[in-house]
Amino acid sequence: MENTVIIRNANKLPVPTWRWLKLNDSTIACDKTGSRVNIEPQILNLPDKITIEKNVPADFPAVKTGIGTDADEFVHTHAFEHNTVTIEENTVISEPVSFIYKLNDNNFCTHADYIHAKKNSCATLIFVYTSPYDAAGLHGAGLKILAEENAQINIIQLQTLGRNFTCFYDIGTTAADSAKITLRQISLGSRKNWLGIHADLKQHNTVLKLNLDYIAGQNQNIDINYVAAIHGQKNNVQITANGILMHNAQKTMRGTLDFKQGCKGSVGNESENVLLLDENIQNKSIPLILCGEDDIEGNHSASIGEMDEAQLFYLHTRGLSDAQIRRMQIDAKIQLICNDLPQTLHEYVLNYEKNFKEAV
Repeated sequence: MENTVIIRNANKLPVPTWRWLKLNDSTIACDKTGSRVNIEPQILNLPDKITIEKNVPADFPAVKTGIGTDADEFVHTHAFEHNTVTIEENTVISEPVSFIYKLNDNNFCTHADYIHAKKNSCATLIFVYTSPYDAAGLHGAGLKILAEENAQINIIQLQTLGRNFTCFYDIGTTAADSAKITLRQISLGSRKNWLGIHADLKQHNTVLKLNLDYIAGQNQNIDINYVAAIHGQKNNVQITANGILMHNAQKTMRGTLDFKQGCKGSVGNESENVLLLDENIQNKSIPLILCGEDDIEGNHSASIGEMDEAQLFYLHTRGLSDAQIRRMQIDAKIQLICNDLPQTLHEYVLNYEKNFKEAV
């Protein structure tokens, strides 16, 4: 394995904007990726009605991914394992199933997962990617999801990799009639992050929720591309991103609602909330609504800014320093994240928070 990984055309906008803005796409680059390893996940609460096979499913449809073709091919070529997770028909799994990947310093790890949620099934799957705080390496994961009619699938990706890691998570999904899909990405660690989701909604009455939570500081870079291609009628799409930026962090958010011809009665909403705790940061947002149908509803809202000066003044009068105010904001964000995770996974978030706050 060469010591340099380069993946071009990452997180490409569906429709390009001005080239001089340098926002149309990105390049994933990582030097000194370390030893190539196969990480077997620790699996918690795996029931009998969910099966895992180590193969690429022959009947899995072609699914476009958010980061793009080059990243998809890289994962397919370099992945040690291809895992197919099947949720049986008419199965309701009440407890979340967790897949915990524990990486170490100088690890190079890629893997591909396929999730097949059969008709009338319901389950929550959580993927945790973690390592020691000071570790470096590369982690890449591809995830493709097929939700059959009336299936409900909830996916959470939690990333608390070391501060010198490079990571990318490339997701693609397709759904049948009346399916409900929720994809939530929580990005806390890693120096360089690429997140991409592409959802192809060709059927009708589908509900799709794409949620992102992140905290970026200490020269971290996070590059995001969420695309919802809405073909069918009466689909409902919600894209939400909430984050904190500080200490030379850089963030680029591309969010696209693509209403195709024939998607009558469909609704799409995109919202972004970013709290800026420093001046020396870069925040770029590219909301995009493409409309090929007249009977639709598409909305975008954004709240991007610093703390209110009156709030800062009050906190300073109570004896809090700027560093303490930052820590307070981080605490509040971490608490909201933990509220939506099983108790068994709180330690990964809290351990990362402890190290991160010490450097704030």
